[in-house]
Amino acid sequence: MNKVRFFWKSTCSTCRDARRFLTDELGVTLDERDYARTPLTADELRDMFGGRDPREFLNPRSPAYKSMGLAGKALSPTQAIDLMVKEPNLLKRPLTIVGREMIAGFDRERIRAAVK
Repeated sequence: MNKVRFFWKSTCSTCRDARRFLTDELGVTLDERDYARTPLTADELRDMFGGRDPREFLNPRSPAYKSMGLAGKALSPTQAIDLMVKEPNLLKRPLTIVGREMIAGFDRERIRAAVK
């Protein structure tokens, strides 16, 4: 089985459900990080995205996204990462990384397929 990295916020019920799905239903051992308690640095985010566009991982449904007036703004990848460092709630959650695949949100079927 591939190594599964899991980035989550422990106070998020969807994250807790995804974590339980991975560990209890799929029997996966996680390399996990609660990024609300231990925030990610810009370097860690760049490494985690591995060449993917970080703007795709901004959460437009987040109250922080709305309160910062980010809708319709043209952000650079660097600006997106800087904002995620400043406000971790802007990052879609949870993030599940299996090998080279990165899954934002709790998508049971994509996660199941990735860990097999």
